[in-house]
Amino acid sequence: MGEHDENGMPLVTRLLEDEEKRRRHLPRIGFVLTGAYLGGLVIYLIVQGQNPANLALNELGDFLGGVFSPLAFFWLVLGFFQSSREIGISSKALHLQATEMRAEMKAQRDLMAGGGGSRTGSGDETA
Repeated sequence: MGEHDENGMPLVTRLLEDEEKRRRHLPRIGFVLTGAYLGGLVIYLIVQGQNPANLALNELGDFLGGVFSPLAFFWLVLGFFQSSREIGISSKALHLQATEMRAEMKAQRDLMAGGGGSRTGSGDETA
């Protein structure tokens, strides 16, 4: 009755599995780029001959804020993209479920119109 792909799998299930595979890419990309950023920072500090441990506390705080604020913003943007993907997935799944429900309702109407609506043994008979 419902929509199925070429392998007989329901489209909603197929859609969710495909999106689950795509969903895993953003965190991987985030971790790779975060590692590259931190690695580049370490290389920069080594080449410059600077040691953040030698900084005064207020300077260390400024340094850490300056280093990690781009990372925080980067992860915020990745989270935004992740949530927009999730909303898109939910929207597609709801659309497919509504289509499935309409098909089931049509099948029920056809069944009722075809004489399938008579009830026997409903318990209303009196002996």
